[in-house]
Amino acid sequence: MGDRHRSRIATAALLTLALLPACRAPLPASEARWRQAREEGIREMLTADAQADFSGLRFYPFDQRVRFRVMPTPVDPPEPLRLPASDGSIRPAHRVARVQLRFPDGEARLTLYRLDDLAATYPDLLFLPFRDAGAGRETYGAGRYVEVERLPGGVVEIDFNRAYNPDCAYGVTAQCPITPEENTVPFAVAAGEMLPAGH
Repeated sequence: MGDRHRSRIATAALLTLALLPACRAPLPASEARWRQAREEGIREMLTADAQADFSGLRFYPFDQRVRFRVMPTPVDPPEPLRLPASDGSIRPAHRVARVQLRFPDGEARLTLYRLDDLAATYPDLLFLPFRDAGAGRETYGAGRYVEVERLPGGVVEIDFNRAYNPDCAYGVTAQCPITPEENTVPFAVAAGEMLPAGH
């Protein structure tokens, strides 16, 4: 094999590596709609001055690998605890279940909570706050939240592509629960909403 042929192969390999980031799967239409609705919802909560400075939300690329369907392990009986909130108040809650999830960069065991002050209005609500290793740099320092969807047979779906920042991250006054230490993930979860611009 001549030097010229080897050079062409090396060049082709470098071009392939350069193009790899562009080969990500396209954003599903349902995900695009969710992100748009999420951004519009945040914008509507802001004051007029804050809206003028709002540059939109930032998201990681969509990753199918962080969408999970799992059977949670119940905490029986549920364990009471008090969750500090962003405004200095305390939100009474209970640990009700735990899930074991395998992310691309490792495994994590996370606790699902019931917020007692919402239980009467939303009896099926499962609250999942978490903080990853990128908190304070790429993701919000106090942690993010992700919805837990109940499915038939006791299974739940948890999609970290839809992990979102507390409203407080955008200057909205609210009682945002701060993520408990037990729901700290020791690696970065590069999915969902990123740290707001300017933080």
